[in-house]
Amino acid sequence: MPPADPSDDIARAAEARSAVTAPAAASTAGRKMRVHTAGAPDPAPVAAGGDGGGGPVRPGMRVYETEPAKPRRRWPKVVGAIAVVLVLAGLGAAGYAYWYLQDTVSAITETDDASQQEAQGGLDVALPDQAVTALVIGEDRRPGQGPGRSDTMMLVRVDPRTQSIAMLSFPRDLIVNVPGYGRRPINEAYQFGQEPLALATVKELTGVSINYLIPVDFRAFQRIVATFGGVWLPIDRRYYNVNDGSATNNFANIDLQPGYQLLRGADALAFARYRHTDSDIVRNARQQTFVREFKKRVDRWGAASRVIELVSILRDNLKVLGSNKKNADARLLLDYGRLVSSIPRGNMVQVRIENTAPSADYEGKLEASPQEIQRVVNEFLRPDLQSGEAIANRDVAKDPKKKQVKQTYDPSTMPIEVRNGNGTPAAAADAAWQLVESGWKLAQSAGDSVVPYLYTTVYYDGSVAGAKDAAKAIGEAFGGDSEITPLDAAAKAELEQSGVPIAQPIVVVVGKTYVGDLAPPKVPVLPDKEEAQIARDPKRDLDMWRKAEREAGFPLMMPTVVYAGAQTRDPLYSSQPPFRVYKTGGHRAAYVTYSADSYDQVFGVQAIEWNDPPILEGPTTTRNYRGRTLLLYFNGSRLQRVAWKQNGISYWLENSLTGRIPNSAMIAMAKSFKTVPR
Repeated sequence: MPPADPSDDIARAAEARSAVTAPAAASTAGRKMRVHTAGAPDPAPVAAGGDGGGGPVRPGMRVYETEPAKPRRRWPKVVGAIAVVLVLAGLGAAGYAYWYLQDTVSAITETDDASQQEAQGGLDVALPDQAVTALVIGEDRRPGQGPGRSDTMMLVRVDPRTQSIAMLSFPRDLIVNVPGYGRRPINEAYQFGQEPLALATVKELTGVSINYLIPVDFRAFQRIVATFGGVWLPIDRRYYNVNDGSATNNFANIDLQPGYQLLRGADALAFARYRHTDSDIVRNARQQTFVREFKKRVDRWGAASRVIELVSILRDNLKVLGSNKKNADARLLLDYGRLVSSIPRGNMVQVRIENTAPSADYEGKLEASPQEIQRVVNEFLRPDLQSGEAIANRDVAKDPKKKQVKQTYDPSTMPIEVRNGNGTPAAAADAAWQLVESGWKLAQSAGDSVVPYLYTTVYYDGSVAGAKDAAKAIGEAFGGDSEITPLDAAAKAELEQSGVPIAQPIVVVVGKTYVGDLAPPKVPVLPDKEEAQIARDPKRDLDMWRKAEREAGFPLMMPTVVYAGAQTRDPLYSSQPPFRVYKTGGHRAAYVTYSADSYDQVFGVQAIEWNDPPILEGPTTTRNYRGRTLLLYFNGSRLQRVAWKQNGISYWLENSLTGRIPNSAMIAMAKSFKTVPR
């Protein structure tokens, strides 16, 4: 991302906050803000807006009163999960054709639809060098009917500070509060109030600031996938349905065999939308998997070679709607396009609502506790990019190439006080709350700074063990423009002008450039190491593996340890062989399906005559184990895949779509693989 003028950031930050914190401007109206120099008292102190000492204050939620839907352009069923990646990657590749892009930006960022224009009023202005969040909405409309329910609702967040992409999907059967309608399934929000009410519902549910709204139609989905020649996807099991009109088969046709393979438009759409023999949770995981793997397809294929065709598809089928407080910035979209292209797979985190229960009020629907919603929101805003390396060190083997640095502080026990230096009401309380959610459990709001601050400053008491290193970590969370400085006598004198004495070894003074968002912590929070639940049997399925190897025509490797309770079979088609030998994209391949207790515990073993399949690009980390290099792929703290390569053949163990097989079992199985004995 290109550097931005700080004054531009402040102006944009003020504009973004004006809609919800207009009183904040009163305290500094008519005064000139200066760049604070740590330790130098302001000769003319300016009283900052009071923090109030209370908890974080969130913007009031607008409740939309809806009228009967007006006739409007009909959208077919959609899968919106790919929208953000496609738009940003396409726009980023269009840099060489800027003249064409400008016209296209106007086409996709402007709308004459009254409902969409109303929704734009609920979006926050995207700021340079800050994370942006988009809400992807897809509509499920039946022929001859009015506005349908949303088929897909997903938040996608791109963060330039951490070079990461986070995705959070909402099961369409999740019961939430729909403003003005009470507790209803979340997909009814679109049916009752279209984009404005859907946006209001998600904002109220999550409290997340949303910058863009993106509707996508399935024609765009299929055309874009076709433009890129299809997408390589790991298909976990057999999917089959022929819609003959009967009650049991009255859903979309699908006919997919298991195994890693290249899917074209119609098959890719069918896979992403399928949910009829598992659940919305698994369906969301499929859609997120598609986004992750499609990004690789875009990166590998080289969008620039057919960018005009791609951008034409985007302008004809997609809308990327920003806040009506400020027109969409083509240059900003280009910057984020380039950023998306540079983000590695290991920094794409899939966040899912998992801990649900059947609804007591709506049969067949789901409920999630406020604690579960808060958990996934925290993961979404602060994706875990660190735990994978630490788990690999602890549970697989230490990396001999990397020096193990001992941490000098414990975030959960380091006392921190946060003061307001930017005049925005509750800024310190909000920042303290975010620090607590990031693992700094003792952070608390401590009032105001008399001196106004442009940049957030973190003071530390050098006599307290670990305080300096902790201050650096906190400064990184607030952004690269934050200042780290000792809490010396001059700093203490300045800070205590407010009459509130310094009581903690770390003092954070929130500056004007803080816009209510912290980067994820760089300190991993390791989950407890669980005992591996495995069954050891070197001869298990030996005859099957020998038969599969003969049919495949190349060497296979088999596990001698399997997750306890798992059966070697497809969960729905147990009568067919559990192994499949096939050819895809000119590569010979073999896949074996395992199934544990339910559809979200289906995992598999893949072998393919291909040394560099796209799915193995960008491992989180690697480890050597008994002469074999293991490629480890984490999604946050969950191990999604373990792979290795040998003599031009790639092998891997793939976790279930929802990552339900524990890390301990995945690691134990991966370590146990051996060549199929003759």
